[in-house]
Amino acid sequence: MSSAITDLTKTMNNISSAITDLNVNVNQLLFKCNEREKPHQFDCRLSSQQFPLSSEEELQMLDTGLSQKETRDRFIAMVTRLSSDDPKTSTWFVLSHLLTPEVASKFTLLGSSSKRALQKCKFYGCIRSALTNRFLSSSVNEKDLGKLCDIPTQGYFHDIRDKMIKRNRRKQDHVCTNLK
Repeated sequence: MSSAITDLTKTMNNISSAITDLNVNVNQLLFKCNEREKPHQFDCRLSSQQFPLSSEEELQMLDTGLSQKETRDRFIAMVTRLSSDDPKTSTWFVLSHLLTPEVASKFTLLGSSSKRALQKCKFYGCIRSALTNRFLSSSVNEKDLGKLCDIPTQGYFHDIRDKMIKRNRRKQDHVCTNLK
């Protein structure tokens, strides 16, 4: 009987410990979710920047501010806080948090005849740097991690393009039905 009580006590302690750990994890998750849903202010020393960026001019201004080491370090720290535990979803989330679809639609990762190359912006270099520092380990080398950032970035821009085309089609359909 005493051994059964001891086993039951151990089991109850393990359950209690697991519940405590779960509570801590849920609280951290809730904090991160709340943090992500708030628009972020970022002081880039030129002006206080609100995210998501709503114009190419704002991105250019931020890019200029990122030339300063202190500003760049604070921006990288902010991007690191926004990231999750997966480099693929982190890249996607960070870009969607920092750029409006209208701004993102003017870029691709490598650029094209009609779009600018995000890869050439200090902004993107800082995002990659933050995610590389966050996820670099002995099991993942920097080149592979770069691909884990670039591939979701390209997917993000394809998704934005598709959404913008769909949005424009809806507008055209709406105009056409109103003209009839």
